[in-house]
Amino acid sequence: MSTLDEDLSRLNFEYLMLARECARSNPAETAWRFGLDRAGIDCLADMTQEQLRQHADSSRAVIRLLPVFAPSNLPMVAYLDLLQPCISETSDETNAR
Repeated sequence: MSTLDEDLSRLNFEYLMLARECARSNPAETAWRFGLDRAGIDCLADMTQEQLRQHADSSRAVIRLLPVFAPSNLPMVAYLDLLQPCISETSDETNAR
């Protein structure tokens, strides 16, 4: 297995473990955070670690990244500038601890 495949498998597994724990503790939050329907949440919550590992080793990304949409009347640079205070505020809070 190549390094890329190993890295992808590890990331997939960690993502699936996180999603499974969320599905077990708060299905409504899982639907919102991971974009799953009720059947997917129930299936994920019932999976064993071995089943998660099999899905993680599929050589395909299971992580779903949401695209960032800028308003049509605003340039992307301006939109990203609006997001920066949120990003720097979070990092400042992390560094203060």
